[in-house]
Amino acid sequence: MRDLILGAGIPDELWSEIKTANDRLCEQYGNEVDVAVRSSATAEDLPTASFAGQQEIYLDIRGHHALREACSKCFASLFTNRAISCRIDNNFSHFKVALSVGIMMMIRSDPTT
Repeated sequence: MRDLILGAGIPDELWSEIKTANDRLCEQYGNEVDVAVRSSATAEDLPTASFAGQQEIYLDIRGHHALREACSKCFASLFTNRAISCRIDNNFSHFKVALSVGIMMMIRSDPTT
């Protein structure tokens, strides 16, 4: 499944929105801002089960190429071995779990001059 998702890539309309938002972030905070690309799935935090951290997170992403790759990998991470195993153990459908990818500016703990 991960290979299929990675091979399909991000649809052009969605990529256009991601790229535009990233460009606005760069305009506001500087020419190529480092971002974190994080994923969150509907099956991560439920009243009866918690699977936080199932999907991938990518840090210090800079530039369109790296951003597109990180987003694709986040979407594909819905099907990591660990995520699949947890869904099987808890009788969750693999195809009823929704995933979102959030992109946020990195706040540096090691200030650069």
